[in-house]
Amino acid sequence: MQQGIGSVPEKPVEYYPRKGKMLQIALFGLLFVIAGFYLMIIGFGPGEDHSIFGGIMGGLSLLLGLAGLVLGVKQSLSRQPGLILDENGLYDHTSASGAGFVAWSAISRIEPYALMNQPFIGVDLYDPAEWLERRGAVSRGLMKANRGLVSYPVNLAMQGFGREAADILIEMEAYWQRYGDPGAARSSMEDPDRRY
Repeated sequence: MQQGIGSVPEKPVEYYPRKGKMLQIALFGLLFVIAGFYLMIIGFGPGEDHSIFGGIMGGLSLLLGLAGLVLGVKQSLSRQPGLILDENGLYDHTSASGAGFVAWSAISRIEPYALMNQPFIGVDLYDPAEWLERRGAVSRGLMKANRGLVSYPVNLAMQGFGREAADILIEMEAYWQRYGDPGAARSSMEDPDRRY
């Protein structure tokens, strides 16, 4: 029997980001690296065009570009799914600071949104503070900074999935409706079988 969109299958559902989209991110990262080097040479070098501000902007562009380049190449070569849905929860590996495991019972709301014309799925938790405490220091810092832009502690980047993003939202909602337990939210980091 074929499973339809929105029905909950017997085995985990795996979503892989499109390789072309990840290579596009890597290409833009490379362009930022080149622009960063140029701005740093102009900004910190001798001559009339010398500008400390330009050099600092070049350094920031270089760092941002390196992050995009590394992420894009790593994601395009990775055989790991970007997102896994099963009866226990979701496993997010959609970005460099992916959420990892989040139990359905810890989720209070799932909403699609766009930030700078990029699609995301926001996941709100019953106890975001408890969830953030269990993250690594770097991941926790990135997620706290992200909370300044959006109100969700978990944000799934959908731009790498293309047209499949709408199906992902439907599947997530179906799993959450079936396995989420609003009355007894267990730990959002408690992975019952650590398969992924």
